[in-house]
Amino acid sequence: MAESDHNIDLDSLVTRLKGEDSRNLRMMRNMKWLFYSMIVVYTLLLIVNPDRELQLHHRISGLCYVLGFTVFAVLFRKYYIDYKSIDYSVSSVEMLSKAVKRHRFTFVYFLYALPALLLVDAGITISEYNSLVSVEPMNRILMVQAFLIPVFAISGLIGYMIWRKRQKPLHDQAQQLLNELTGS
Repeated sequence: MAESDHNIDLDSLVTRLKGEDSRNLRMMRNMKWLFYSMIVVYTLLLIVNPDRELQLHHRISGLCYVLGFTVFAVLFRKYYIDYKSIDYSVSSVEMLSKAVKRHRFTFVYFLYALPALLLVDAGITISEYNSLVSVEPMNRILMVQAFLIPVFAISGLIGYMIWRKRQKPLHDQAQQLLNELTGS
């Protein structure tokens, strides 16, 4: 390891943690409100849409969107509350321990979002299923999934790459400093 890796400045790390946490707080607030507004819009479309050609599958698809957006809104609200309640006045060990946990990349985050992704996937599949009438029923589903699965996978990869660039260094430095403070 380079010499600079051994001498992590707590004040500098805290400043960078505060900046990243502040950015994440803003992003969670914005995403929460985006999903709240989408819930309202799609609910209104489901209830008061005057289109006479609106069929049952449109309503089921719309309901899947509303439910998926609701799960996303709840998740972003939870993360917003978590970021809003960050306290840097606690002991260094406690603050670093929480920072390590907060900036860790785990598969659990994907599992929390999975129900919302599946509901949105179902909504899109139901919606597109009836627009592909010239294709066999199973192939309709497979065609939609052939588009959606790569979109979800690429989105996940982009999220991982952003984490790796922005938050992994904070996680690693907080972990290293925590280990030095606790003698681990």
